[in-house]
Amino acid sequence: MKGIWILLFIILSSALPAILVFFWFRSKKPAVTLPWFLASLAAGFISFLLSALVHDLFFPKGVDTLWPVLFTIFVRIALVEESSRLVVLLPFLKKSKNSQYNDSSFGAALGLVAGLGFAVIESAFHGITNVNITVLRLFTTAPLHGACGIRAGKVVFTLRKNPLKAVFLFASTVLIHGTYNLIIVSPAYPSALSAVIAFAALFASFNHLKADNREDTSCSLQ
Repeated sequence: MKGIWILLFIILSSALPAILVFFWFRSKKPAVTLPWFLASLAAGFISFLLSALVHDLFFPKGVDTLWPVLFTIFVRIALVEESSRLVVLLPFLKKSKNSQYNDSSFGAALGLVAGLGFAVIESAFHGITNVNITVLRLFTTAPLHGACGIRAGKVVFTLRKNPLKAVFLFASTVLIHGTYNLIIVSPAYPSALSAVIAFAALFASFNHLKADNREDTSCSLQ
């Protein structure tokens, strides 16, 4: 019974950043209405399930020890999870074409919400399977996936306009995610460094939530 209450606490604590972001968007980004927000949050849930499915199909648990550590962290985990985020965000690009809010900053906002949705499920998962890292992840998973979600959302909404920029942005997303995971699992690095990376990545990603003048003009003409 105690474990259930702990899990419930983890889920509620993990959901708090998403709730705060919703009210922040209400005052700063009116384009992210409740339907868009809930759909993005659900996309985050789906991306977690999708990445878990890929892990089970292509990276069986019994084979984990055969892969080098860096491959496991940067490809098996970071690349797969970020790719799953792109997949679930792609339908939002098509859906937003008929809206005046279809610039890359809007995509970044949706990506942020999807990232936070992913973080809620992942925190609950680790709360069940590995209690030792639950507390650390409780404070770092949301900013990490929020930052990666922002970048993934921008990648989706800039892929057609600027493919090269989108590729480099996606590569940086995988690098940030992989570096965070490397620090989490490696005893050679202080655990606090993972929090520094997660929050630094989040603050650095906030700039992607701002539409540049060219995008603002494009939206106003639609």
